Amino acid sequence: MSKNGRIPGATSGHRQSGTARAARAPRSERTRPMFMQNATTFRAAEKIALSLTGLSLVPDFAAPGLLAGSLVETESGWRPVESLTRGMRVATWDGGFSPVARLERQHLWPAPEVEVIDVPGGALDTCTEFSLLPGQHVFIASAVAEEVLGTGGALLPAAALAGHFGITRRRLCRPAEVLTLRFATEEIVYVNSGALIHCAADGAAGRPASLRPDDFEVLDEDRAQAMLALIAAGVLTTAGIGRAA
Repeated sequence: MSKNGRIPGATSGHRQSGTARAARAPRSERTRPMFMQNATTFRAAEKIALSLTGLSLVPDFAAPGLLAGSLVETESGWRPVESLTRGMRVATWDGGFSPVARLERQHLWPAPEVEVIDVPGGALDTCTEFSLLPGQHVFIASAVAEEVLGTGGALLPAAALAGHFGITRRRLCRPAEVLTLRFATEEIVYVNSGALIHCAADGAAGRPASLRPDDFEVLDEDRAQAMLALIAAGVLTTAGIGRAA
């Protein structure tokens, strides 16, 4: 090394001599990658990107949710559910407006196992059609529930409504945003004017096991189908759907 700190023969800056460049192995011979490649996993950056977009790779169909475009009543009128923000006050079934504690978002992509429930306008006293996940619970108020269950209504999974009132179940055909409302306490809110949709308390799972039967009678799909058949027939009977013990 010379007195000025330079290595004899070296050029200034970061340029390398032809000999040094020749000593490097050709790109085709450098077989060890800088980052490990694995077709079955995502890189950290990809995982972050998926998280930021809310992509649901394995959707939970027992979970609640409304598809974007569903209308919810607020203090300023009916608004698309995707436009709501934390703190915005929403009309509830038992009276008054409650502030949204949290709005969960996820994205679903078409796949053979991905299905949604379509509610046409007029069904459930709605003004226009809307869609929801099969696991979303819907409150049905009926004289049948009063006679059979001793309550003014019951919570049913949306999947049980398929085949009744023109409601259908279909495979998701294009990407969709799904939104779930959370409040400080368990609430039922109005959607598309007349549908009564259950919303779990913030921090609750929102799935059947987390619903509180002390507040609402919760029917599984079989008991829900039995009650819906009675409603359709206009029959008041306790056969098959009596209050759970």
